[in-house]
Amino acid sequence: MVRDESVRGDDWRVRLSALLEDYAKRPRPASSKERALAARAWQSEMVDAGVAAPGWPKAVGGLELGLEDQLDYYRMTSEAGIPKHPSGISFIVAPTLIVYGTQEQKDRFLDPLLRADEIWCQGFSEPGAGSDLASLSTRAVRDGDNYRVTGQKIWTTQADKADWMFALVRTGPAGRGTAGISYLLIQMNTPGIEVRPLKDASGGHHFAEVFFDDVVVPAENLVGEEGKGWSVMRTSLGHERATAFLADEFRYRGLVDKVFKLAVKEGYADNALVRQELAAVETGVRAIAANSARALDAVLRNEDPGGVASVNRLVKSEFEQKLHRLALRLTGTGAALGNRSEGSVDGGRWSYGYFMTRASTIGAGTAEIQRNAIAEQVLGLPSHRGEGTRPAIVSPGRPLAAPDEDEAALREVLGKAVSSHGSTESLLGWARKPADYDIGLWDELVAFGLPGLAVDEASGGGGASLRMLCAAVEEAAFNLAPVPLVPTIIALEVLREAEASGPVRAICDGSTAALVIPIDDGGWSLGSGLPVLDGGKVTGRVERVSGAPVADLLVIVAEDQFADELVIGLAYSTDVTVKEQDSVDITATIGTVEMDGLGIEIIARGDAAVAVLDRARRHAQLVLAADSVGVANRALAMAVDWAGQREQFGRLIGSYQAISHKCAYLLVNAEGARGQVLSAADLLADDPDAGTAADLATAAALDAAVSAAEDCIQIHGGIGFTWEHPAHLLLRRATSNQVLLGRPEVLRDRAVGAVIESLS
Repeated sequence: MVRDESVRGDDWRVRLSALLEDYAKRPRPASSKERALAARAWQSEMVDAGVAAPGWPKAVGGLELGLEDQLDYYRMTSEAGIPKHPSGISFIVAPTLIVYGTQEQKDRFLDPLLRADEIWCQGFSEPGAGSDLASLSTRAVRDGDNYRVTGQKIWTTQADKADWMFALVRTGPAGRGTAGISYLLIQMNTPGIEVRPLKDASGGHHFAEVFFDDVVVPAENLVGEEGKGWSVMRTSLGHERATAFLADEFRYRGLVDKVFKLAVKEGYADNALVRQELAAVETGVRAIAANSARALDAVLRNEDPGGVASVNRLVKSEFEQKLHRLALRLTGTGAALGNRSEGSVDGGRWSYGYFMTRASTIGAGTAEIQRNAIAEQVLGLPSHRGEGTRPAIVSPGRPLAAPDEDEAALREVLGKAVSSHGSTESLLGWARKPADYDIGLWDELVAFGLPGLAVDEASGGGGASLRMLCAAVEEAAFNLAPVPLVPTIIALEVLREAEASGPVRAICDGSTAALVIPIDDGGWSLGSGLPVLDGGKVTGRVERVSGAPVADLLVIVAEDQFADELVIGLAYSTDVTVKEQDSVDITATIGTVEMDGLGIEIIARGDAAVAVLDRARRHAQLVLAADSVGVANRALAMAVDWAGQREQFGRLIGSYQAISHKCAYLLVNAEGARGQVLSAADLLADDPDAGTAADLATAAALDAAVSAAEDCIQIHGGIGFTWEHPAHLLLRRATSNQVLLGRPEVLRDRAVGAVIESLS
């Protein structure tokens, strides 16, 4: 396939923009038949303009764009609402042809595939080989220059409309196994092929059975080597497939926005229960985006993205169901109408989508099979079929997608330093010391650059990003570091925003600190309960101040009743009465701060003080969230380790799917929380989405830590419930974190309000 070089230059944005602008002016097709024809015509226009294949190599007609350009491409096309390619499944066979196809196969198939002149279907599943694809039995026997194919395929999407099928067939000995499977391209009008459409739960005919009765297929249609079809099938262009995942995310983003608008239109925007469900789908689409972005980053560094793709595959399938279940609920009594009924909400799209997405967790491997794959191939748990144990992709609890070089080095060095202080015996010992912390470890952290890692160098800090700070906090929490790191960083951020240079430098040099402010379910409370400033002196009592018993500096938020405004002041612990309280998290301290005519150094007041706290809140939330991510991943690591060594009824408990699937979900939730926290930390402080992203990431991390710690105890059984086992220490820390900056459900509700406002 040869195309004029002039249509594939660096001006792709100009050409694509012009095409999209022209598309926006066109009338929309009215019927489904017209839409199908228009979609095919549109693909040819894209090909003629040289903008149809953003990630394909230039040698086969693609733009060969880098990551950032591909992301721009998918944003532009998603926002324009252009027709989808009529044969999305074509983009499974295309990368395979690009990698394994002969030049003749590339020339013959890629251009008509891209133009949608030829529609493709996938011939993988069989009645006896669905998720267990290696059991396929459709045979292809070599006969001179041809193969003769006999057998049956099922659940074949668009088989009744397809011109070609890419199929897996057995050319080797019969039986179960991947050896002897070959990859063939089969023309669907070949004599001996019978297609029987299947009516599905939605009422449509999207799938079909396909029967092969001695079908003659030219041997030149073999892709790759005979008998090596399994490895051919598993091959794709990592760059193209990975960015296609992000194209999915843009599509999901649009669907989530439509569901939010549906909630407003149908009068559910203020329903508390609905808002929590809206938050769940908003969190889901962000988790998918975060996972995809991290996988892409690894791919572009020529590194294996690890198990992120496996996790995302499961997350996506269940997300689609959750999204449409919520949408159907929002149609109210409209859910009783069929999608073609007069009066159906939004033309019946949500009813139709709900029934269609029942297949999301079945097609391309059931959700149960996907959980098996995550447990056994990603986490390294023993096979449920008794086939032994394979090594984990990464050590459980560590990032699935390899971080960049600097972050990886930080995690390794800091993790080793903290782990040497984290024996169970020493951690349990802090229960007897409610007003103490590991000073030796604190000194090591200060030498490393904490707590001022993200403070600019001119102010005495390390000049690192918020993302790097979150990674550092996560590593400390993974080892349950018994130091006041999080409360000190939070107080430090308030001081930094208030431009209190002296105290900022003191904390960067190793002083501990705490923020003295009442906290309710919504986080920092600026209403009743604040200490009172009168004549330059503060009087009041604030309970449950995290880190207060061991703080050198106290950052105090008070109300100047005379001026009727907020003030932020600074005091030293030697001037304040702090009564330690018993902390449920025995690796941390908590206390009551009592002030009776305390003199403070005022560092901000009025609107400036409110602005300081508002700016510092996001930073504080993400640091606390990173701490919970560390807890969740430590719980995951402990659970997987125990499941791989504890035997019951003569088998390792990790081979039982009740345990392995629980571990798989531990990974999904812990990794999803990590991805969201790091993505939120990457946003600039003035990004309009920064606050919402922080709220949702924090809520996800807080919940993930509690559920992971609870499941960790359950998987350990009785031993996990003993005081001497560290599992309860994780649960204690996770439970404490859930109330230190606002309850997760309140954070989610606030985020939903922000999304609704942005869409209006």
